[in-house]
Amino acid sequence: MAQTYAPADVGNDAARESAWYDTPVDMLAGRMPEAVKGAGFAKPGGNTPLEDPDEIFTRAFDATRALRAATKMGHDHPDVVKSSLNPAFTSQFGMFMAGQPNYANSGMEQLVSQLNEAFKGVDALKNFTLTSPLSSGFVPFDLVAPSRLIYPVYSPIRNKLPRVAGQGTSRRVKVVTGVSGSQTGGQGVVDISIPELVSGTSITGTWPLNLPGSGAQTAVDLNVPYQFFGLTESLSWLSQFAGQGFEDISALANLILLQQFMLGEEYAMLAATPVNLVAPSAPTLVARTAGSNETAITYSGTHVTIAVTALNFYGETVASAVADTTSVTSGTSVLDVTIAAVAGAQTYNIYMGSGSAAQVSASCFLQAGTSVQGATTFAGKQQTGSVGAIKFTIQGAQATSANGAPPTADTGTGKSTRMAGIIPTLAGQAATAGVYPTSPATWQGGYVNQALGTHLSISAINTALQSMFDGNPGVTSPGSFRADPTELIGEAGDLMRMSNDIVQSGQSTTYSLLIAQAEADGVLSGAAVSQFQNPFTRSKLNLLVHPWLTQGTALLMSYTLPFTWSNVANVWEMTMVQDYLSISWPVIDATFRYSLFQYGALVANAPQYCGILQGIQKSDTTPYS
Repeated sequence: MAQTYAPADVGNDAARESAWYDTPVDMLAGRMPEAVKGAGFAKPGGNTPLEDPDEIFTRAFDATRALRAATKMGHDHPDVVKSSLNPAFTSQFGMFMAGQPNYANSGMEQLVSQLNEAFKGVDALKNFTLTSPLSSGFVPFDLVAPSRLIYPVYSPIRNKLPRVAGQGTSRRVKVVTGVSGSQTGGQGVVDISIPELVSGTSITGTWPLNLPGSGAQTAVDLNVPYQFFGLTESLSWLSQFAGQGFEDISALANLILLQQFMLGEEYAMLAATPVNLVAPSAPTLVARTAGSNETAITYSGTHVTIAVTALNFYGETVASAVADTTSVTSGTSVLDVTIAAVAGAQTYNIYMGSGSAAQVSASCFLQAGTSVQGATTFAGKQQTGSVGAIKFTIQGAQATSANGAPPTADTGTGKSTRMAGIIPTLAGQAATAGVYPTSPATWQGGYVNQALGTHLSISAINTALQSMFDGNPGVTSPGSFRADPTELIGEAGDLMRMSNDIVQSGQSTTYSLLIAQAEADGVLSGAAVSQFQNPFTRSKLNLLVHPWLTQGTALLMSYTLPFTWSNVANVWEMTMVQDYLSISWPVIDATFRYSLFQYGALVANAPQYCGILQGIQKSDTTPYS
């Protein structure tokens, strides 16, 4: 029968067992066979304890001899043993480095003794504070690993659009845009009524037989060039080495590289264009007396001059021709500016100048960039940030020169290596840039309104939806494709104002709202609209706030065609010859370098099923904004 020992008896049990052996060496040799049986689990393919007596004996003998040798080495040559210890072990368990055999003289006892001596007396304690003798204090840094990444990484368009394989240097597609009866592509209604067919004829008569008339079709060639995309991040060896124990800096660099690349692709999908935007035409100016909610303009001189530039994510155009007025009275008037919309632009900058008639005349050379005198007549921009609306009221003091004059050369609105994004494509700018055809009809959105001039209202959306479905009678357009968009993408403020419209329009509806006492805690305040029902097709339009879309632009998007047998899988798609390719470059200096590449382009297979609204106002009433 096995014996059971209380905890206090364990030592006595070991003492009794030691009496079985003549020497400690015999005890070690007797115990070792059981200790080495587990080696069967560690060897390749092994999963059971060793059972072969010969192998157990051999391993036990080797283990006993090695343990005795190591113990003797530690006793006879402790310094050699210390120097062979792993630094990671010694840094964590430094007290094991103490060579004393008993605790009374160990490193720990010495440390306690020294601390007690150092902190004897009140005066000694006063010398050590959070700021003395070091201003940073003898305190640890509470550094949290890994690093926190709190910047936004949103790419809803990139995440939504399908990615399909491509080849070669461009995407070529044969597209039939209209057939008889489709009322698209320039084709109208077809009359299929005919008289009775002739039942027979002689060999000398009409040949072939009297057949019905033929239909008509319209088609275009698409040839969308692929573009090359790339981005690089690098880090020094020192940053990688020093970051060990905190986080993998190399992995962090690759993560950030991927996030930056995704954001860059999102911007390109929205607004990239291979050619510069054109400069706006001269704006229209209307001076009027400042209202009670407005601040009159103050300026010096006899003339007020206004120039406008167009912007996208990438740059700013040169200034428009100068608009000039003498109707503004300093301290009394405000000035309403109406901007001529530019295809592919997102926002506009408004520059104001003042001076004599001679200076105004000189400023007309500003757009060509040939007159320094002309450029200096514009003191600076007259608004904080760019304007997404087409109507803006200038009020208050004339801006100072610190706000800058308009550029004398385009700062990068277009670039030959960029693809064509959604906004330039829907607005028709990508077609004029040569990416898409302009004949027989411009390859653009089914509804294009770049000068809405109101806030994003129910009426504005309904007008767009009706035009996309019914077409614009008497107006030159791609024609009615019976489009039924599924999503409205807009800037947060624009969609909020449209949501407010919808909520306010329901206030005139008579209804009773009854809330039980038990339900009072569950009542939510505020209202927001997430879907808009198309009154013409009865389908629902989802509302999406795009974090990077600038104020003043809204997109009515279709992603698939609303009918079958079109051979068009996607209205929009990223056609990729080479999708995301990650490269870790060979090391040629003390730096690690990583790059991402892709080769392809955004292809608009059927932009006629989408629409664009621009020039959306924040305010429909004065002061305009």
